[in-house]
Amino acid sequence: MVAGAAHNDTSTPFNLSSLPALTEHEYDGRDFRVEHVVGRELASTRHHISYRSGDLRITGQLSVPRRPGQFPLVVLAHGYENPATYRSGVALRREQSYLASIGYVVLLTDYRSHGGSDEDDSDPVAEPLGYAEDVVNAIVAIRGAGLHYVDTSRVAMLGRSMGGGVALNAVVARPGLVDALVLYSSVSSSAADNYERWVVGRGDLDERVLAVYGAPEANPGFWGEVSARNYLRRVDVPVQVHHGTADAVCPLDWSRETVDALEWAGQTVEYHEYPGEGHRFDGAWPRMARRIARFLDENV
Repeated sequence: MVAGAAHNDTSTPFNLSSLPALTEHEYDGRDFRVEHVVGRELASTRHHISYRSGDLRITGQLSVPRRPGQFPLVVLAHGYENPATYRSGVALRREQSYLASIGYVVLLTDYRSHGGSDEDDSDPVAEPLGYAEDVVNAIVAIRGAGLHYVDTSRVAMLGRSMGGGVALNAVVARPGLVDALVLYSSVSSSAADNYERWVVGRGDLDERVLAVYGAPEANPGFWGEVSARNYLRRVDVPVQVHHGTADAVCPLDWSRETVDALEWAGQTVEYHEYPGEGHRFDGAWPRMARRIARFLDENV
């Protein structure tokens, strides 16, 4: 699922992850390192960080409130960025600053093959765990780090666009991982929707997906196993969902369908639509931010 990917970028990972494989995988996040300072703001300081996720070293940034105390953690899963041009920590900067300013330590993982992270040399089509593994391992690693200013018993996750799919997969794979989940402008919880929007007819990438997995109509069993929508009973936390009605990247119906599926699975879900708002939430950002803050305060 590649939100906003260039149509001729055949190197873009199409991270199909079997949800049973994600569930059964042994996560070994470790060696969390808080390294040099990369920025200071009025309310927070941003640090370059790294940790181990399987055989890979993954980079990212950690925003820490500039006042004494122990703070709950929010882990961010960012949307599609071209790995060739992505710079460590550049994604979701607005969210990093805001959440740190209201009293959360904020961890943004770059993902594998992004920023200063190690390259994943597996075939983009065959990559079995990918970004969701890196997000889960980020939480495992920071919980083992013993940072005095992070209360790792209180953790939330926020995913935007492609990162919404990454975050939902992570929560499905590991019940008990976090206390609350926020999704906005998210990709579909159906892998077939994402495939049809960003991969069908896109040359070599489409050919490789078809060669390895087959089309959704030809291999529905596989495509069902890579769709979080079919495993939402495993979600064990309240979910808050935001989507703009004018989103030209991820259709509004995708969030509506995910919310319907969460409710059908018996989950606690809070849904907000924003008339006329696009994919980035430029105009409605302050209103959405206040709703996110309230939701986190109530559930984390």
